[in-house]
Amino acid sequence: MKRGATKEEIIRATQRLITRDGIRAVRVDEIAATLGISKRTLYELFADKSELIVACLDVMGRENQRRIAMGCRRRTSNPLQRMLRLASEYIDGLYTVNRSFLEDIRRKVAFSEYYDEHHAFWCNTFVRLLETCREADLLLPEIDPPLFAERILSTLFELRISGIQQEELRFFSRMLLRGAATREGIELLDRKR
Repeated sequence: MKRGATKEEIIRATQRLITRDGIRAVRVDEIAATLGISKRTLYELFADKSELIVACLDVMGRENQRRIAMGCRRRTSNPLQRMLRLASEYIDGLYTVNRSFLEDIRRKVAFSEYYDEHHAFWCNTFVRLLETCREADLLLPEIDPPLFAERILSTLFELRISGIQQEELRFFSRMLLRGAATREGIELLDRKR
């Protein structure tokens, strides 16, 4: 048996397990066995499973925010195309984890703070880009960016949980954006990238 493992190794191993199987499905015994350590060693570093899961969610959240911030810095010709790319990034993120993981973070009170924080981050990012689209006259004037962003995110999340395929979800997000775009915005969306 391995003498010990670092906090980072435990977090990474747990992250792989929970994204694959869901939070509720993963047991501390399984985490310890995966790392070749005793449960006692694990409990010396983390008080309980919830503390370990929160540490994993914190790491995942920071990685996601860093990745999105880098993506937002890339220049493209128009904000509507950037919005479409951002929606694609969000969809990709939804498919890096098991559906049960998404249900677990949304429903379990101990982890709902992570869900709320993650959702708020995405919503704010969407709103900023939608407002840029509106300023460029690429979005219909009756579209309210905060409300539209909230509805897009909630719908994409629910459709992912329902089992829709990733490409269908991409197509759906594209159709939502086309429906909210001005004629000029639609033309920009339809141009070859």
